[in-house]
Amino acid sequence: MSQCDPSPPADKTSCTADPDLSIGYLLTAVRTRMLQEMDAALHPRGLTGAQFTILRRIAENSAHTAADLCRLLQYDTGSMTRMLDRLEEKGVIARERCPDDRRVVNIHLTASGASDYPKWREEVRGRLSDIFDAISNEEQTLLRSLLTRLIK
Repeated sequence: MSQCDPSPPADKTSCTADPDLSIGYLLTAVRTRMLQEMDAALHPRGLTGAQFTILRRIAENSAHTAADLCRLLQYDTGSMTRMLDRLEEKGVIARERCPDDRRVVNIHLTASGASDYPKWREEVRGRLSDIFDAISNEEQTLLRSLLTRLIK
């Protein structure tokens, strides 16, 4: 098993001998850890991290339909429908047919969801900040920049 220095290797493939040090594995592990922390923060509220991610997109107006959410979050339509069903049963979202195009179903937070969302967001931020306390503010800025470049 190879050991990799956290500094960038001269040979970009030098860390791929150990699958636990591959970038894909590490990104997935961080995402999993973040979702676990979100789940722990939201469990007393009866929500999961995955559900909160959907609520966040709706609350921030970056998604208005199930199709929008599927595109943004890379969920298949069946999974998204089940997630939205659960959120609707909890009374935090509502779905309404668009009056101009009945094929379109708009999603919005209910009054209860809208009033509780800021509390949930702060609880999640608190748990996630515990993870990122392990790296400095400068490192967080660099990580954000690198990840943004990879996404683009």
